[in-house]
Amino acid sequence: MHSTNFRSVNHLNLETGKSQLDTAIIDRYNSLPYPADKILAEYVWVDAKGECRSKTRTLPAARAEAVDKLPRWNFDGSSTDQAPGDDSEVILRPCRMFKDPFRPRDDGVDNILVMCDTYTPAGEAIPSNSRAIGKREKEKHLDNGMSFSILTYFHSK
Repeated sequence: MHSTNFRSVNHLNLETGKSQLDTAIIDRYNSLPYPADKILAEYVWVDAKGECRSKTRTLPAARAEAVDKLPRWNFDGSSTDQAPGDDSEVILRPCRMFKDPFRPRDDGVDNILVMCDTYTPAGEAIPSNSRAIGKREKEKHLDNGMSFSILTYFHSK
């Protein structure tokens, strides 16, 4: 029977962004060249608790010409308290994009940050999607001559 001394294993911290990683390995992967015709698109949204969430996908660089060329994406909303476990698909709908300052490139092509709103597969805004709620209320009162602005902050702790 084989036994393992688990005390000698250097366990990684399981919290995202706080793992102990070998900087030499990170530097090696960061130095790999990007394909000229591809970009990294970091889709960012606000979860039900008001916290920032994101995930990354690789896209053809031509998709970054305009926000309406970016594809919608989905995720399991039960993990972010945005959907019940039995019907958990949430759609990320891109609404704005910015040059990604965290993953710069030196080949003249920019990776992007994609700010997203959240919807059900049927196209209904998720209750925590305050931008959609604000937009709906604004459209109700357009005939009143009333005008207002809504600011959405994307932040992380």
